Amino acid sequence: MKKTILTSTLIVLAAASFAQKQPKMHTFQDLLLKPAAAQLPSNNDKTVGVTIWSDNFSDASTWVIDNSGQSGIDLGWNINSTSEGWWSTNGITSTSGGGNAELANGDPTAASPTQALNVIYTMTTATPIDIAALGGSNQVSIMFEQFGARFNDLQEIQISTDGISFTTVGDNLDKSVLSQSGGAAYPNPDTKMINLATILPANPAPIYIRFSWTTNYPGSATNPNVWITYGWYIDDVKLVTNATNDISVTGSTWGTAGLPYYQIPVTQTAPIDFEIKAFNGGINTQSNVVYNINVNAGQFTGSSVPATILSLDTTTLTVSTPFTPSAIGAYTVVSTMTADSVDDITANNAISNVAFSVTNYLYARDNGTPAGSTSNGTDGFETGNLFDIWVDQQVKAINTRLLGGTTGTVVGTEIFSKLYSVDPTTGDFVFEAESDPYLVTAADLNTALVMPLNTPVNMLANTTYLAVIGSFSTGLKVANAGASEPQTSFFLDLLDNTWYYQTATPIVRLNFDPVIGINEINGIISSSVYPNPATTELTIELTTQEIENASMFLLDLSGKIVRNQTTTVSGTSTSTMDISSLSAGVYVLKITTANGSITKKVVKK
Repeated sequence: MKKTILTSTLIVLAAASFAQKQPKMHTFQDLLLKPAAAQLPSNNDKTVGVTIWSDNFSDASTWVIDNSGQSGIDLGWNINSTSEGWWSTNGITSTSGGGNAELANGDPTAASPTQALNVIYTMTTATPIDIAALGGSNQVSIMFEQFGARFNDLQEIQISTDGISFTTVGDNLDKSVLSQSGGAAYPNPDTKMINLATILPANPAPIYIRFSWTTNYPGSATNPNVWITYGWYIDDVKLVTNATNDISVTGSTWGTAGLPYYQIPVTQTAPIDFEIKAFNGGINTQSNVVYNINVNAGQFTGSSVPATILSLDTTTLTVSTPFTPSAIGAYTVVSTMTADSVDDITANNAISNVAFSVTNYLYARDNGTPAGSTSNGTDGFETGNLFDIWVDQQVKAINTRLLGGTTGTVVGTEIFSKLYSVDPTTGDFVFEAESDPYLVTAADLNTALVMPLNTPVNMLANTTYLAVIGSFSTGLKVANAGASEPQTSFFLDLLDNTWYYQTATPIVRLNFDPVIGINEINGIISSSVYPNPATTELTIELTTQEIENASMFLLDLSGKIVRNQTTTVSGTSTSTMDISSLSAGVYVLKITTANGSITKKVVKK
């Protein structure tokens, strides 16, 4: 497949010629146990000014519902105080309590899923709201509380002056997709605030408010799975007058060449940029707006050029001097935003701290906090991340973390690691090296797993590489940790041999430890086990350059040692292992020296 990678001194982006794979939905139990992910504060923290209109869904007649000809409480919108959809038992924990609006589209967990296809569900105010009469100007915002989760949902907030033609003023596409690739449900409740002054004329006509749901997936009519929704709850809808002074942070990014790295080898340190988007949602122009960072309590400080932001404008603020870490250790970046005026809503100015570390050898895109996993059902796949290399360096291994537990990686799954370079002209992923196949044991789950490459790769400066973990069979689940910008983490579906991008960051890392390598860590030039499959006895042949003491362990797929013995190897030597009394099946032979270990898959007939 042809791909385009655009490279500059500041950013590496993959073009949209990549597909986005249909994500797999969580099971019901997964959803119940899934914690909400931490989110950046947004411009939705509290009401400032005067509430000119509100509704808490105590009177269903305030709204007109159009459920696209569907009937039943689990298809479309309904207004009452009971949660009736498949996903959430308790519904929204809103400020007012009592009645609320709930959106569902059938029950995908039923023996025969009941979702409706080709539907648009809307809920609209029954009568228009006269903003000019109530608020005096167009300086108003719509505010509401919500709960739910997004799969392929298009959840929109719309307004109209005639009740016929509606304009979308907001949506939930900023929320992560909740799937096997990660994501989370919304906070309960999540307060959303949309400034209408950017849309309404100076003398606005009365408006209708609408909440609309459909899917957000191409070709949705032909794929019933994309019409599944978890649920969407709405309560405590308000129109409020805007604050006098209100700057909110609507976006925050950091990283080197557009990519955040949470672990950086000391050899690959490079300037790290910090940037925010600041929106002036208040009535007054804001002057001397500055974005500030403070690294490790004063080790480094930096600021953006002061900016003036007109009412309803958004400005990008970039710290003028990037920060380049100079030593191994942990780094915490505290961000603040200042301006001449005292802000009326300080909570929406908050910017999450950034924490990363400079390491001896590890290079990581993931944030280190596992949440969800990447898998491909019964089909093989590869998953991994892009890495920019700034200094020539040899890599010998790729690290990963495999999800454990009853729904995690299946013990006995055969996996591999691979390294690709990115062709700067075509954007193609060019194969560089891979590991030996490796059979997963119970001890490999929920821990750092090192996958040495067969051949060390001399990675070149100013080149982008893709590191992946994969399997040709079912059973692999690679843990995710954090979100990725589109086109920076990738997924190869081995069923259709197509590369897709994913927005969850798999725990797949580069490992530059110089002692890692099949031959280096073991002092073993070659190794073989035969016959394989075997019936009664294994012959283990090892060749070394110097004397090595080797321990040999035969493990079943639960990780239990069923045979073990030791030998001293000098040159080429052979050992035998009696397996006649073992049950037929797959085993793992682990050969360990003082410098490391190798594993072999063994089949007992």
